[in-house]
Amino acid sequence: MDARASITAGEALTEVLRLFDRIESGRAGVDAATRLEWVRLARVVHQRSGALAAVLTGEADRAQASERVAGTPLASWLGRGETLSRREASGAVAQAKALVTHPEVGQAAVDGRLGAGQVRSITRVLDGLAPQLDAAQQTAAEQVMIGLAGHLDAEQLARAAGTVLAQVVPASAEELRETRLQREHEAAWRDRSLRFHFEGASVLFDGSLPRLEAETWLAQLDAHAEAARRTRLEHREAASDFATPEQRRADAFIAMLSAVDKAKPVAGVGGARVIVKLDYQRLAEGAAEAGVVGDGQPLSAGELRRVCCDAEVIPAVLGAASEVLDVGRAHRLVTPVIRTALIVRDEGCAFPGCGLQPALCEAHHIVPWWAGGMTALPNLVLLCHTHHGLVEPAKFGLRDQWQVEIADDGLPQFIPPRRAGPDRRPLRRQPAGPEPGSREPGSRECVSRERGDPGTMDPWRSASVQT
Repeated sequence: MDARASITAGEALTEVLRLFDRIESGRAGVDAATRLEWVRLARVVHQRSGALAAVLTGEADRAQASERVAGTPLASWLGRGETLSRREASGAVAQAKALVTHPEVGQAAVDGRLGAGQVRSITRVLDGLAPQLDAAQQTAAEQVMIGLAGHLDAEQLARAAGTVLAQVVPASAEELRETRLQREHEAAWRDRSLRFHFEGASVLFDGSLPRLEAETWLAQLDAHAEAARRTRLEHREAASDFATPEQRRADAFIAMLSAVDKAKPVAGVGGARVIVKLDYQRLAEGAAEAGVVGDGQPLSAGELRRVCCDAEVIPAVLGAASEVLDVGRAHRLVTPVIRTALIVRDEGCAFPGCGLQPALCEAHHIVPWWAGGMTALPNLVLLCHTHHGLVEPAKFGLRDQWQVEIADDGLPQFIPPRRAGPDRRPLRRQPAGPEPGSREPGSRECVSRERGDPGTMDPWRSASVQT
């Protein structure tokens, strides 16, 4: 039989299962490079098989196959044959319906051109744009999104609505963009909810908050969590290091509830802020939307005006190539200002592939303090606890380790250790950034959640811009 001949989905899946049954269980002697290669191959197989499962599920749902054969909805049929909860089964059917609605996305996922996260982001953006586009424009938008997926990850694709509108309906892109943002904001307020469920000695809860308000709440949670972490370190409570991130956040929430009638955290011991980056040129031109919140999520004109009136929100005005022109200050002390500038620049842990939020990061001196390094923006970089340990130089330079430097454009880049091979080209974390294509080149606008950072720092002054 011709190896290139097409086979049915059932034949392919049966053959895959047969091969899985033949996999050797002993892998003790496998070298490290081969292990990593297998991890990559396994992830590709997982993504493509997952995409095929979703497409087949969507096609079965559209054909009402479970109703015809078993007399039950497809979600119920899935739950009967597998150990799926009702929520998991319903989620699988909902995802499958999205792929059937966008067949080109589904086929690209099955072909291995899209990952699962990219698929979710693309379908979410396309569904959000659908009310504003006719059938032909929706098809064009789907093709644009698939093309963008070649160089954008899932988080960047989730912010690509502006790019899609600019390519599909360039004449009315800005108006449609503002309309979409306002519609999303109104929908978020309509959908706000908080539900409690009692289960034994626990209280379970879930709900939905508008993005901007949720950012402030998360900033407070992260501030309390960081303050608690530092307290544990000071008291050497090693046992508490075994808490999971979810448990630490729960502890922070409990601490917030206990302190709500007393006082909120202050800068330097876990104070929380929300930083909104504003493009100075767009502000000067009176653009409808010049700022972004969340991980690059844009603000509508109404939200932006409200943010600028909030004393707990710090506006950071950016000029060409995203240099900081002005940083608002909640306190007179210098330390919060330097950290704010650092957050504006790095947007979280700057190590390649990380990006952990600023509240959980530390300011690292590139040239150490003990070696005469200054506490100034060109000598600082935000790093999470894990990656801080990778780049922190030993006093006598005995380790083969990662190195960090500030490049000519003012952004941090990392040089791999010698053991990584002869090619030690500097690497950078891909910035969260704004909606692709929605800003001038070099602009990196987003919101960061900040906590105050204890310690004495030298003054850092920014140019003041009058608006």
